[in-house]
Amino acid sequence: MLLVLFVAKQRGHVLSESGLIAGVNVGTREGQRWLYQLAKDGQIKPRSIRQDVVLTSAAIEKLRKYLDATDVH
Repeated sequence: MLLVLFVAKQRGHVLSESGLIAGVNVGTREGQRWLYQLAKDGQIKPRSIRQDVVLTSAAIEKLRKYLDATDVH
C-alpha cells in the first residue's frame, strides 16, 4: 500500500480508499484494517472511511531514503 501511494503521489495522483484497496488486490475489510494500522503508525494521514488516502511527510521521507539506498528509480 505504501509503495502504491508513493508512486501515485509522484505522478500527481491521489487515491481513494477503494482505489487503493483495489490497486493492491485485497478485500475491503482487510484493506481497511491495513489502513487503520498505517494511520495508527503515522504512515498515512488520519481520515474518515472512504476519504482519500494520503501519505504523511515522514512516510514519504522514509520511502525516499529506502528507495535511494536500494538504488531503485
